[in-house]
Amino acid sequence: MNSKPTRETKFPTGTLVFGLILVVVAVVSLSNTLFDWTLDTPLFFISLIALAGIVMIVSGIASAMKRGNQDDELPPPANPNY
Repeated sequence: MNSKPTRETKFPTGTLVFGLILVVVAVVSLSNTLFDWTLDTPLFFISLIALAGIVMIVSGIASAMKRGNQDDELPPPANPNY
């Protein structure tokens, strides 16, 4: 029997959002080079960072709601002699 309390793993939202930002920047830069269209760079980056912030806020709210719905019971102690 396993007496160790289960540890909840957290989803790396920050890493995912940062990776998505890099992918979007790379795709936009590549398409800008291949299709020769103009881009308002400051507006693009402001929009990109704003959307990333919104995604992280929504993820934090969802995580807090998920944590709030779980039972508030403490896990059993690792040592059953306590």
